Amino acid sequence: MKKLTTLFVAVTSLFLLFGLASPALADAVTDYNQRVAEAQTKIQDLQSQLDFAQSDLDSWLGDSNSQAVLLNNAQTVVTEATDSLDTAHTNYLANKADYDSQFSVVTYAEHVVSEAITAVNQAADLVDATYVSYVDAQSKADTAKTVLDTAQTNYDTQLINVGGQGTSSGLTVDIYKSINSKGNPPSKSDTAYTKCKTVTVTNINANWGGGDILGCGSDYVMLHYKGYITYPTTTKVYFQAPADDGFFMSINGTQIINDWSLKGCGANTTGLFSFTGGKSYAVDAWFYEWTGGACSSLNYKPLGSSSYSVVPGSMFTQDAVAEWVKDPELKAVLDAKTVLYVQAVSVEEQADVVYTNACDSYDAANLTYGYLGADLAFKRNILQGLESVMSEAEIAWQTASDDKVYAEADLLDLKTVYATTFDAIEQATLKVDGLEAQLLQAKQDLVNIPKPSAQEKRRSKKIVGKYFADGAYLARQKFVIDLK
Repeated sequence: MKKLTTLFVAVTSLFLLFGLASPALADAVTDYNQRVAEAQTKIQDLQSQLDFAQSDLDSWLGDSNSQAVLLNNAQTVVTEATDSLDTAHTNYLANKADYDSQFSVVTYAEHVVSEAITAVNQAADLVDATYVSYVDAQSKADTAKTVLDTAQTNYDTQLINVGGQGTSSGLTVDIYKSINSKGNPPSKSDTAYTKCKTVTVTNINANWGGGDILGCGSDYVMLHYKGYITYPTTTKVYFQAPADDGFFMSINGTQIINDWSLKGCGANTTGLFSFTGGKSYAVDAWFYEWTGGACSSLNYKPLGSSSYSVVPGSMFTQDAVAEWVKDPELKAVLDAKTVLYVQAVSVEEQADVVYTNACDSYDAANLTYGYLGADLAFKRNILQGLESVMSEAEIAWQTASDDKVYAEADLLDLKTVYATTFDAIEQATLKVDGLEAQLLQAKQDLVNIPKPSAQEKRRSKKIVGKYFADGAYLARQKFVIDLK
């Protein structure tokens, strides 16, 4: 504007100078002034347009600077989003590797557990099968035991009589007198002495003192007891025979007591005999009285008892009692059934061993399954934890991917806006350049307007020198945006 004002003052001064010269000059000056005024108006209009265009350009440049900042920030966000996406992807791959590894562990553990379940089921099937065999063997053993018990009962109860029919109680006694004829001690003979008589006594238990002995005198008398003795149970029995004078006894031909000598009413020896319960054994006993007092008793004491008692009459019979024994044929049956039972028990025991082993195998398989199941649960728990980690990693990866897409979209939008702004800057720059060129041309046109002169002979007072002491107004250089 300063340049334009200076130019205007100079032109006005020339006009005043030439306008006062002459009428012709006045007309020329008027025309000149009009042209100058028009040029000045044009210059002012161009200057106004240039100022507006420059303001518009500056505004677009300001917008571009702000948008460049936004672009830089958006680019930073995209870069950071890309880095975050790469980090999330890398983290996902690392977690995926851990997950795949643990998944393989779990898959193998599931395979092992499946095999363990198969082993348990097979062991259970074997237990069931062996149990059926065991129950069958047990049933057969029980049946064999029932048959054996029946055979045993038959053998124990279905007895047969192998001899003896007598039921008369007591003992037969042959009494001999005048036994002193052969010396002391007398001979135990049924033919050497005179027989007084034969009687029956309930048992051997008498104390005659100095009196008559069974009606055959009080001295030099000998008694011969004959019959059978039967004990109800199988056991061993001790015997003693207090006598005055001598006493002798054999059972079943075996000497039990031998006190065959003169003595008072007492026992010098003790004998022992083994009885089979219910079986009759022949008794052969002798007593003799020489002179003085006379007594004769037979006492017994079962093995384990603490005292002696007189043998009761119930143990004596004149004949052997019926001897019932077990049937040998039933014994053969019992033996055969016993063999079958033993075999059945052996089969049962073998089946029990097989069943027990199967149960042990099942317990071991089940225990292994329990351990493997617990281990699988532990590994699955770890895998479930990795599932959560994977979900978080996938979400983080997806979020980072979305953030990158959004950031790239925002950057693309800003680039589009910036491109529009850049186009506007180029247009505004071109417009400013055009207006500056027009303004420069207008100023040059103003300078080139011919000045009026009054006379040809009169020297022109044309101003010589530079039109603009401070130099010409140069056009702006073309703006080139600095792409960030």
